[in-house]
Parts: sequence; structure tokens; C-alpha cells
Amino acid sequence: MQGPAFPGWLLAHDMRATRFSGFRRSGFLRSGALITLSLLTSLSPAGLVRAQTQHTLSGQAGHPHGKAPSAPHAAQTAPAQTIVPSPAASPTLRTPPSSDSPAVRPKTSAVSTTGSPATSAPSGTKAPFATPHKKLTRPQQIAALADQLAQAKTPEDAQALEDRLEALRAAGLSPTTQLLLRRAQKDSQADKPDEAVDDLSDALALQPDSAILWRTRAQTRLAAGDFNAAVTDLGEALQRDGRDAKSWGLLSTVEEQRKDGPAALKAWQKVLELNPMADKNHKRLDALHIKAFGQPT
Repeated sequence: MQGPAFPGWLLAHDMRATRFSGFRRSGFLRSGALITLSLLTSLSPAGLVRAQTQHTLSGQAGHPHGKAPSAPHAAQTAPAQTIVPSPAASPTLRTPPSSDSPAVRPKTSAVSTTGSPATSAPSGTKAPFATPHKKLTRPQQIAALADQLAQAKTPEDAQALEDRLEALRAAGLSPTTQLLLRRAQKDSQADKPDEAVDDLSDALALQPDSAILWRTRAQTRLAAGDFNAAVTDLGEALQRDGRDAKSWGLLSTVEEQRKDGPAALKAWQKVLELNPMADKNHKRLDALHIKAFGQPT
């Protein structure tokens, strides 16, 4: 017997059968599983990339012209990103090296023999050598010693300088000339002045520009008593070496032997200019002055 509530129950049963049929229930479960899987996949890095790609494509599809939004629009919609400068692009602050560090330690430059520092060469090139002093020639050395002799303060210093000057003047003689000079000295010691003059004449034929040879022959002629010839030889010697104090002293002696007081005095005054220590107390100078001009009254 059908109760009065039966039609209502049947209608409700039919609605449940219609809304929750087996097919619909299985479809609802399948869609729930797919949604869960999609959520899990979107959480992975690859899923995030695919989600961004799909979002971009969907944005292009939704744009009226099928293009991506313009740069200002993208800048408004895109999230702000913090730009971190790369180490290569950012300038680095360098701390200046201290004075003790090798980078700023001054280099010792070579000092030349003249006392001025040598110019350092640029990197990659060879450093120039320090320029040494040029060696003085023999005449230059004689001139330098003659200057020192004129400033000598003691007779000992003057004698040492005269010895050096005499050695330099004789250093220019050739071996043959030196042999003839030694032979002339032996002849003079053997009281053979004429033979000594001949030896010196042979030496002068080999080296006529040697002032010391002219002076030596003049001394030999003085010993032989040939005063005029001695004065002539001394003139040749002083023409070649006018700062030879010995030649001026010998000339004063020859002029004194010739009884030419004023000439002897003048030659001796020249000696004192070149070597003040030759007559420190001026004894010879006073004596020659008396011979030249008489005893002062």
C-alpha cells in the first residue's frame, strides 16, 4: 500500500539518482585527482616555468591585437625586482699602498761619477750605464797640476807636485828618445858636455815638440858655457810649455851668467808666479833685484 509520503520520497530518490549517479560521482573524483596533481606539479620548478609560459600565452591571447602588453604596462603589472650589480661592473676601491710596501719603495738610481743621479730608463728598455769621467789627456793633467802648484802652501807640497809634473812631461818620450836622453846624462856626468849635446840633438830630431828635451839641452849647453845657445833652447822650450817653472828658473840662471840682471829678475818673478814655494823667503828675489837695480839707499 502506497503511503502518502511515497511520492515525495520517490521524487527525492530520483533527484539523488540524477545528481549523484555513478558516472557523475566517478567524474567528480577524477577531476579532484587531476586538480590535486596539477597543484603539486605547479609547486615544482618545472611547473612554475610552465605556469609562467601559460600565463604569458594567455596574456597574449587576451590582448586585443594578440601582442604582449607594452613596456610601460608591463612595468606597472610586473613585480618589482631588486637588481644586484655584478662584481665586474661595480668599481672596486683600492687602498693606497703604504710607504713600506715594495710597490712604492723608491728605487735607488745609479749615481754617475760626476755626482748627479742617473736617469732611470722606462720599463721595458735597458737602463743606460752611468757615464764615467773622461780620462784627461797628458797636457790636461799637466795643466791641472800646474794650477795646484801655483796654490801650494808648503815647500814639501810644491816639491811633490813638481816631481809629478816632471814625470808627466817625460812620459811622452818614446823608448828611443829615452835611450838617447840616458846616454846624454851619462855623458854629462862623465864631463863630456859636447857629446851630451849631440845625443840630445839626435833626440830632438826624433821628437822636436818635446819641451823637456829643449830644456835639457839648454841645461847641457849652460854647463858647456854656451849661454846664447842655452837661451835659444829655453825660448823653444817655453814656447811649447810656458808654465814650466823649471825652464823659467833655468832661464833666470842663464841670464844671470850673462850679466843681464833685469832679465834674470824678470824670469825669476815668473818662477814665483808658477811656484811661490820656490823662494819662500824671497832671498833670491832680493838678490836679483840688487843685481838688477843696485843697493837701495
